[in-house]
Amino acid sequence: MITKYFSGFWKIWWLFFLIGLIGLIGIKFFETKKTFSSQSQPQKTCQNCNILLVDIDMLRADALPCYGYFRNTTPNICQLAQKSVLFQDNYSAAEWTLPSSVSTVTSLYPAFHQVKQMFGDKLDPTTPTLAEKLQQAGYKTILVIGWKNLAFINIDNGGTKGYNLITSQDISTVITELTKNSQPWFVHFYIGTLHMPYLLTETEKPIENLPAPKDFPTTTAQYQPLLNTYLKNHAQDIFQETALKKYGSIIYGQSFPNDTAVADLFNKLARETSVGEYLKEEWKQKFETYMGTFDQKSQTDIDYVRMLYDTKLQTIDVNLGQLFHQLEVSKSTKKTITVIMSDHGETFGDHGKFGHPPDHHSELYQTPLIINLPQFTAGIVAQTTSNLDIFPTLISLVGISPTINIQGVSLIPMIHQPRLNSGRFVLSQNLTGEIILQNKDWLYYLPVAVQTASQSGLYNKTLDPQEKLNVAEKYPELTQSLFDQARLLRSYDEMLAAEVKNPDYLKGLKLSPEKIERMKTEGYF
Repeated sequence: MITKYFSGFWKIWWLFFLIGLIGLIGIKFFETKKTFSSQSQPQKTCQNCNILLVDIDMLRADALPCYGYFRNTTPNICQLAQKSVLFQDNYSAAEWTLPSSVSTVTSLYPAFHQVKQMFGDKLDPTTPTLAEKLQQAGYKTILVIGWKNLAFINIDNGGTKGYNLITSQDISTVITELTKNSQPWFVHFYIGTLHMPYLLTETEKPIENLPAPKDFPTTTAQYQPLLNTYLKNHAQDIFQETALKKYGSIIYGQSFPNDTAVADLFNKLARETSVGEYLKEEWKQKFETYMGTFDQKSQTDIDYVRMLYDTKLQTIDVNLGQLFHQLEVSKSTKKTITVIMSDHGETFGDHGKFGHPPDHHSELYQTPLIINLPQFTAGIVAQTTSNLDIFPTLISLVGISPTINIQGVSLIPMIHQPRLNSGRFVLSQNLTGEIILQNKDWLYYLPVAVQTASQSGLYNKTLDPQEKLNVAEKYPELTQSLFDQARLLRSYDEMLAAEVKNPDYLKGLKLSPEKIERMKTEGYF
């Protein structure tokens, strides 16, 4: 239906409208020109330094004691933080892994890279990634990931561009091999073990002794029979037709090797086959099975579930402590930049939901960001930052010429002035398309169907840290300003999404962030 407007007068009108619209978005959301104009010849603060990027998925910032948590979940990470730069107010670009991780490696918001769904969405092959930039500069680039087929950056969606190697090897083995050579390296280490269900291994002991819900599964052995039942009852919604035909005797219960046969098959297919080849769903059934094992309105039950999450986090911290020690012993720490970050947070009934569902509250987006730099003094940065800032910060730190085709900003100036708060709002976007703008003091959200500022939401996080009271009507000017920005972004997102699905209807009208930046310097807006 959109194409009918691109004829005669309407074609010209829409052309100018789109250019003007994208120009305004560029002014509102693109901070790269101002940041990089003084860095055309970047200072080589850590020339040829190695980079270790540790992505602990589903880690909310307030789960760490160095961010104020009451449990000592991460003594090793927080010990590293004492020698590092800790960013107090950092946010992810989305509430689930795929769009957020693509935003991290491209420094583009989800509305601009358009990789949001597991199946079909692909990154524009001309879009540079962090790994590509480092690889072109002579780095050995490696993605270390816990299992093969994840709703994460992968070959199918183009997010793995620039990696020399993608491996599930133990991280210590990878680091040992890399330290044998003089070539600088970039290791992107993804950790996904915080994902629900929070099941303990034989060696893990609860971090605190709390009463468990009745018949609650705390181990895989206890959980698998429950998952098995769920899978059998919802087989048509979970398994592709190819799986139903090939493994029908197991799925439909005609043969019963054990009471976890369907669950065992499901896990095998998820681990060993391509995404979507045999399974329609990979996470929903695990979530719903687990959620049915405790009372979601019982604070005692919720506290127990949160304690198991904390226990899993403690295990991650122990393993990272061993990795940090390995780097120390090999004397690699003196020439290695280490980054601790997360793709998104996790909620435990904070606002009536669990896991990381599409929502707008801070616990899903506020994530830790810790950067350990050999040449920098430790400190705390109070300014608002985004995971998009990791890309430009790292390339600037190692002396690589920056690119204007990104939307994050280098954090080096903030490191030098850590207490200066600019009032910057950063952008996030959830799976439903809801747009979130927030900083330390405010959280604004624009629901998908909303057309006026009065229908959107605003929380004063300083006075209302639990984000319970919508004060949009109390602050009409701020609400209107944020609404205008969010609405522009939404309009661009809708147009770009349509362009991706139908590349011909706006042929010749593609305006990348790089083109917008060039048009700004040429005085078009």
